[in-house]
Formats: sequence, structure tokens, C-alpha cells
Amino acid sequence: MYNINRTFIFKNLYQNIYVSQKNGTKEDYNHNEIPTYAKPELYRRWNIQYVKAESEVLEFGENAPNMRVAVIPYTSQYANKFTEFDLAYLDGAKPDGEVVNGQNANYRIYSVRPQNNIIKIYFLKLTK
Repeated sequence: MYNINRTFIFKNLYQNIYVSQKNGTKEDYNHNEIPTYAKPELYRRWNIQYVKAESEVLEFGENAPNMRVAVIPYTSQYANKFTEFDLAYLDGAKPDGEVVNGQNANYRIYSVRPQNNIIKIYFLKLTK
């Protein structure tokens, strides 16, 4: 009588992303600080959307069109895992063929906000 098979109305609601954690910085021979990143780690099926809420648009201002937000469960797996300035690979970007970790990243973590049962992670698009 009823079809109880799970169907996804929104096909592109979930996506796989890679996150590369920032290790610190090192100096080159000209005394420039160069950030170093860990090997990117794959995270599966995250709900990543554009920043659309009016309060978020007012908060981020002109950066809002270039931002994405991920809502993930607050579990021990994700607690204290992400920090600002970590690099992320969204919209199908992958770390394949990188010489330096973070070379193909197209977003960076702008803000991490733990709440009661979720963590909101805001990503800012990198310009290259």
C-alpha cells in the first residue's frame, strides 16, 4: 500500500569532504612564516549548505555569499577536532596529487561553534 523505502528528495544535501588540520608554521630562508597542514582526512555525508539565515547574513556581512555552513552531530568523534584556519575540500575538490598538504583546498574553517547536540562549522571560500 505504501512505499516505505527510504528516498532522498534532496540528492545533493550530503557530501563527502576532506579537512586538513593546521599544524603550525615554519620559517623559510627569507624569514616568512609558512603554514603547515596535516594530511587531509575524509569525512562522509555531511550536511553542508550555503549561509542563508537572515541572522547569519547580518553577522557575516559581505562574506556571507562566499560562506558555507556544516551541521554535524556533537559526538566524541568530532569534539575538539576542528579549529579555525583548518583547510577544507568542498564542492567535489579532492587532495589527489598534492605536493604540499592543503594545496588543492578551496575553503578554510572560519568558525567552529559547538552547541547542545550539534556543531556548526562555518567555511569561507579561498580565492586563488
